Amino acid sequence: MSKKTGAPAPQLSIDKQRAAERELNEAVDNAKRLKARSRDAKKKVKQAKKAAREASKAARVARKAAAKARRAYKKVFERATKERRKAAKKRKPIATPKRTTPSRNEPRSVRRRERDVERPRGGSWEVGEDVDTEVAESPELDADVPAVEG
Repeated sequence: MSKKTGAPAPQLSIDKQRAAERELNEAVDNAKRLKARSRDAKKKVKQAKKAAREASKAARVARKAAAKARRAYKKVFERATKERRKAAKKRKPIATPKRTTPSRNEPRSVRRRERDVERPRGGSWEVGEDVDTEVAESPELDADVPAVEG
């Protein structure tokens, strides 16, 4: 036969029981705290995913709007170019009479200068010419202008 052991002292078993209950309560509290932290973390992950989805949608909308604007600009640009070409074809030079006076911006032509050299102007006097007689005989002078005598 085996030897039977008696029950431990009652005081010892109560202390062990209370220590076990305390450990159990601490483990439960710890588990609750961890569960709450996990729940908060899951909420944050969910919010982050939602924000990422919204940002992705906004980016897609922005890309589509940019592409749409590019297409619209391209169409308008092509239409304007086409209209410009059409207008250029319609535009004809205005028929104006040939110019009779020389342009102020361009220098006088060489032929014109050569013609001027060939025939001297009538207003210049030669050296030794008698100026006094010509002035006195000139009918253009009025009576109030005295003639120069030399």
